[in-house]
Amino acid sequence: MANTREILQRKNTISNICKITRTMEMVATSRFKKAHDKSVGLRCYTDNITYLVNSLAGGKEARAISPLLQRNSSKKVVQLVFSSNRGLCGSYNSSLLRLAERNYDNLRASGHTPELRVIGKKGVSYFNFIKKAPKVSYTHINEKTTYGEIEKIANELISLYESGMIGGVDIVYTCFDSSSIFYPKKVQLLPFESSESRLEREKKTMPVENYIFLPAAEDILKKLLPAAVRTRLYQCFCDSIASEQMSRMRSMKAATDNAQEMITELASQYNKARQGQITGELLDIVGGAEALK
Repeated sequence: MANTREILQRKNTISNICKITRTMEMVATSRFKKAHDKSVGLRCYTDNITYLVNSLAGGKEARAISPLLQRNSSKKVVQLVFSSNRGLCGSYNSSLLRLAERNYDNLRASGHTPELRVIGKKGVSYFNFIKKAPKVSYTHINEKTTYGEIEKIANELISLYESGMIGGVDIVYTCFDSSSIFYPKKVQLLPFESSESRLEREKKTMPVENYIFLPAAEDILKKLLPAAVRTRLYQCFCDSIASEQMSRMRSMKAATDNAQEMITELASQYNKARQGQITGELLDIVGGAEALK
């Protein structure tokens, strides 16, 4: 058994680590609350704008109006990956990057030329390690990033797609459903995919209403589509940040609980070792006293 000094040193070290993990858990909890409010608040707007675009772009004639709804002949597909800048967030990055790598290989196997763009230092490091270096890296984006910075990325992708330089954009991010459910997901950003929004699922049983648009529905669609693309990309960003903070909060809580269990175990070991040491000292004293008689 280790001596009391070694046990006490280990106990103090783990206590210091426990203080750090508890502090990190509290910080992650505070950041998660802000990220959660932003993600959930934006979702209502994202659902409504998606519902409106889906309604306007339902027919073939409407889809022929905007190039963002049509496929072009380019074989180059941009894959944009949302990873984190920092670690200590459990399996958040590992599960996300496995999906990104799998989607990258699938694109290449299907005859496309994937162009990798990565947000976050962890994703950049991972793809550099597996010899699939990203063409563009965004390591300055974090939870403080504003809509304007994400809008610049969206505008660049829209411009590339409209010019025919790329044939599509895939987003790999962590979808945030609730505080207990978040998972890595791949979505098609361009050409704009008419995915069913939550609003549409709620209105399935409601009667269909006819609207008169002014200006014409085609003109509205031309203006609305770029905004819908930007909003969907920003929603992916907000979901990723909320998922990252929740994953970090869980990881730090688990680390704190494990540290506290180790401290309790080491305290028990220390007491046993100290008791044995004291018993040995008493036996030496008694033995010495008997020898002097």
